[in-house]
Amino acid sequence: MGQEKKSTGGATKSIVNAVSAWLQIGTADLPNRQKQRIVLTNVMVSSTALLSYIHAAFFILYDFEQLYFPTSYLVIIATALLAAPYLNIKNPYLGSIYNLTLWLVFGCMNVVTFGTESNVQFYFLAGAASAILILGVYQNLLSILSIIIQISIFVYFDITIIPPASYLDLPIWFYTVLNIAAILLSMTFIFCMVYYAFYQVHIAEDALEREYKYSEDLLANMLPAVIASKLKRDPNKTIADNHSEVTILFADIVGFTKRAEHHNPKELVSFLNTVFTEFDTLVRKHQLEKIKTIGDAIMVAGGMPNKQDDHAKRIALLALDMMEVVKHSANASSEVIELRIGIHTGPAVAGVIGSQKPFYDVWGDTVNTAAHLETYGTQGEIHISSATKDHLDDQFLLKSRGHVELKSKSSLETWHLLGKS
Repeated sequence: MGQEKKSTGGATKSIVNAVSAWLQIGTADLPNRQKQRIVLTNVMVSSTALLSYIHAAFFILYDFEQLYFPTSYLVIIATALLAAPYLNIKNPYLGSIYNLTLWLVFGCMNVVTFGTESNVQFYFLAGAASAILILGVYQNLLSILSIIIQISIFVYFDITIIPPASYLDLPIWFYTVLNIAAILLSMTFIFCMVYYAFYQVHIAEDALEREYKYSEDLLANMLPAVIASKLKRDPNKTIADNHSEVTILFADIVGFTKRAEHHNPKELVSFLNTVFTEFDTLVRKHQLEKIKTIGDAIMVAGGMPNKQDDHAKRIALLALDMMEVVKHSANASSEVIELRIGIHTGPAVAGVIGSQKPFYDVWGDTVNTAAHLETYGTQGEIHISSATKDHLDDQFLLKSRGHVELKSKSSLETWHLLGKS
């Protein structure tokens, strides 16, 4: 039984693969919108050929001698239709035009043979409905021309009484069967085309929503929400804000350059990604703004772009948490990994620069001082200025480092942030 199921499953898979390969003929090296249109054309070709073969089989079973001519042209049309997918290889629209032309021949031959009372002229409505789908919106002229031709032929046959061919002597029920089949198949065909069109619209809307969400998430990761909102309202607007007081943090992984010499690129990137991902989580936790990462260094701002009265305290808590993250990473990897952090509080200017890859940046003496505090700091220590210390309360433990000579600045009194009291 198991072997029989396996055999049946294999046969089913082979059939599915064969059908899929057939429907994909002529789609190679084409953009997705063209591929979908050609696949739909191949579906129509297959459906029309199958419909013709079914009609022919019905005629053969009923009275082949009397229905020899309609049986013959149906088989010829069905077989000729199977060449359409291969014509698409020559030109992506050739198979579609060929298919619609044979559809017209199919409809006209049926009307001339069985007369208008059989209602086989309804097949022209199905052809008109399918024209714009298989020709595509990029060939509106061909689509509209095909629709006009098929609807005009339908109207002509519908208002003109055409009797069945003189050599036919068929009972009324036979024409009733043709009548019902023509109407039901045409309506089904039209319904399928309309359903497919709405389905494609639904897929397109979902894709647009996903792309919009992706763009929004990407923009949110690149820029602060309030800044991104301003740019969306006016992409050409110059974003520049003056902040009377912010707190800037610079953090650098000590000795990372030497570490890079002894580890392969994959290990280095993995290490940095792990550490900086945790830093990003902490920045969000304390509701601060990561400005940028530069190699193995990170810059974070508090009190901007939205004002925060406790920005220095938030930055201080972030710095302590970052030290814990690095300590945990060092314990996990059995290596000596330490941070050097510098923090300063003061005025700054912020804005967006660039057009292709815009980014939010901060400038001013406050930024330079924070960077120098990090550079002249001690590894494993959080080096802060008196300006930042003045914004901290008894919640924090501080130790004076005395006065430090910073590059391009006079002597500055600085402190080490040791932890929370």
